[in-house]
Amino acid sequence: MPDKASAWGDLSARLISAVVMLAVVALALMSGSLGWSLFVLAVTLVMFWELAALCEPGIATVRRISLTFAPLLLPAALAVALTGGLGVPPPQEAETGLMAGRVLAGAAAGLGLAVLAGVVNLRSGRWIWAGYAPMVLIGALFLVYALREFGVVGVAILVAIVAISDILGYFAGRLLGGPKFWPRVSPKKTWSGTVAGWIGAGLFGALVFAGQGAALPGAAAAIGLAFAGQMGDIAESAIKRRAGVKDASALIPGHGGFLDRLDALVAAAALAGILTFIHLVWIA
Repeated sequence: MPDKASAWGDLSARLISAVVMLAVVALALMSGSLGWSLFVLAVTLVMFWELAALCEPGIATVRRISLTFAPLLLPAALAVALTGGLGVPPPQEAETGLMAGRVLAGAAAGLGLAVLAGVVNLRSGRWIWAGYAPMVLIGALFLVYALREFGVVGVAILVAIVAISDILGYFAGRLLGGPKFWPRVSPKKTWSGTVAGWIGAGLFGALVFAGQGAALPGAAAAIGLAFAGQMGDIAESAIKRRAGVKDASALIPGHGGFLDRLDALVAAAALAGILTFIHLVWIA
């Protein structure tokens, strides 16, 4: 039976870091679209800095910096796509279709360039970069888009789904214990905690969308996003295990790095972004 003190030893650090991060995120959200976009970009750059070292432990500083700024290729490609490459707006009668096509082309080009930068620049962990970097970028894009389209409430709902899943998973896993979800990759994650996260997220989703007569779809979507977040957490654990490190970095005092705290959120946001894009294409 695990020692109770060790089982709850990281609780205070989790609570403190959660309060601080929520305060910072709240300030960024209240600063408007530009402030939020710059905040998301800054956090994405930090996560890329951490990811580069996880892919290739001991990577040279110059190459690590070049990979850190790879995400800037995405907004640059989008800017070119949105202006048609020459700063000329599309014809009015075809504006919607052309704009959607240009956004898609720019996003694909930016994602491709960012992935290519890692594949060419890294000496190891290239496929990790190729898989994880696009997820981070898509998640970041959706978080920027979500504030513009759904407002602060929309972003808060996504964050709440991930937070509820994580919090309930943490407490249920330590209180109930039981079989491990994927012991080779994440020794601490249990099935009891995983399922508790799904239940909590599902109930929250049902409650949020009950007023719109969409309690069941809301619950299903929330469970899907919670599961995506859990898989993002497990994927980052696997990457750290390969690199032989406990944390992605030490940027958050006593509690690891930004990837450690945001792995679940970016994974859930990436899934939300993909589903939103499919929905927009479907109704177009």
